Amino acid sequence: MDLAITNVLALTMRDDRLDILEDATIGIDGGRLAYVGSSDAFDGQPERTIDGDGLVATPGLVNVHAHTDLTLLRGAAQDVPEIEWMNRALGPLSAAMEPEDRTAGARLGVLEALHSGVTTVGEYARDVDDLVEDVYGPMGVRAVATETINAVDGPTDDLGPDEPYPLSEEQGWAALERNEALFDACTDRDRVSALYGPQALDMVPRGLLEEIRERAERHDRGIHMHVAQGEREQRQIEARYGTDKTTVSLLEELGLVSDRLLAAHLHGATVEERARLADSGVRMAANPSSIAAIDGITPPIVEYRNSGGVAGIGTDQAPGPGGHDFLRELRTTALLAKTKRTDPTAFPAWEALRVGTIEGARALGIDEQVGSLEEGKRADIVLYDLEHPSTAPTVTEPLHTAIPNLVYGANGGVVDTVLIEGDVVLEDGELRTADEGAILEDAGERAADVFDRTGDEWRKADSELVEAVEDGWL
Repeated sequence: MDLAITNVLALTMRDDRLDILEDATIGIDGGRLAYVGSSDAFDGQPERTIDGDGLVATPGLVNVHAHTDLTLLRGAAQDVPEIEWMNRALGPLSAAMEPEDRTAGARLGVLEALHSGVTTVGEYARDVDDLVEDVYGPMGVRAVATETINAVDGPTDDLGPDEPYPLSEEQGWAALERNEALFDACTDRDRVSALYGPQALDMVPRGLLEEIRERAERHDRGIHMHVAQGEREQRQIEARYGTDKTTVSLLEELGLVSDRLLAAHLHGATVEERARLADSGVRMAANPSSIAAIDGITPPIVEYRNSGGVAGIGTDQAPGPGGHDFLRELRTTALLAKTKRTDPTAFPAWEALRVGTIEGARALGIDEQVGSLEEGKRADIVLYDLEHPSTAPTVTEPLHTAIPNLVYGANGGVVDTVLIEGDVVLEDGELRTADEGAILEDAGERAADVFDRTGDEWRKADSELVEAVEDGWL
């Protein structure tokens, strides 16, 4: 046996609860879990032992939806109306980013995610295979990669909200072929799988969406798509397809509503539409901090789960909500759910931990590999410090306060160790697979260059954030 974590409080997620094990030992061999149970019954001979006293172990956290390459633009697009966010606030800066800028942003985003206990990221980006090669592989992080298929032709910051985006068939089909190449490349990678990525219904021609559906069915593959993500999208749908159409009604017409679909957001759908999606097996990627910051809306994750739907949580992108600290995201999800429903019992801490682990893995279609601490699964494990100021004190009687303390109190500083497929990626709170200082320095230099090069275009787009700057607030 390669490694054993002994004397640890473990939350395994092996059943429909948390399956709390006190004084547990977790054995790892060949990158897989070889033993999960009582320390008294463990008789393995590990090459290395980690003493888990004062720590709590969970499966690695699963961030189901993220655009980590945009982390370079953190702080650049928030506190604006939803109708302005994509085209007038973020757009001018994002359009100016070079591939090297996006790589630097992704490294920073993945670094932040790792420090909060994330072991799997549902990465969504253009040329995502470059991020897999240059970021996820070297840093040792698991990825479910989605290639962005977007046919919007040219800048859109000067378009009115009711003017349909100009679409390029050639651009869209070229993106689909990149997506096919991604699937081929993933066949030889242990920690990477792929999904089709039509960005949104208003950004991809109808014929291309039909082709994606046919290929997904033919090859038994999943589709990861932004669905019903607010007023801007709905106005685009009506402008292109008619005022009687919605994103969900068109997806139903196209045959895209099935258990192959991972739908990000869904706050723009009706209650009845969301119930139909859940009944059809569509999985939800909720991004509470992002949608709260960009739309001023709480995503309907509680409603969706109550309808029988599978849901995971994502951090989306850093411009707007702030970043990729997944522990902060769990807390935000729980608190927003309570205020949205005026119910302090909504989305309790134990549900947050399940959605952040095993249910997130189900949302990405990888729950047979990760998401719970079960013998035979990949050894993706996080150890959290229960003696950190944000989690202490903890007791085990008459209840395990480590669980609410982890969700409501913890920040990224509580993550002591992260193992991915048995490899120690972060230990004693320090990254072992890359130079943190170099990541931060590169991101800082590249961000300064992007903002310097595109400041004039950002000002010309004239979002409300520009007005705040001119008024002396920023």
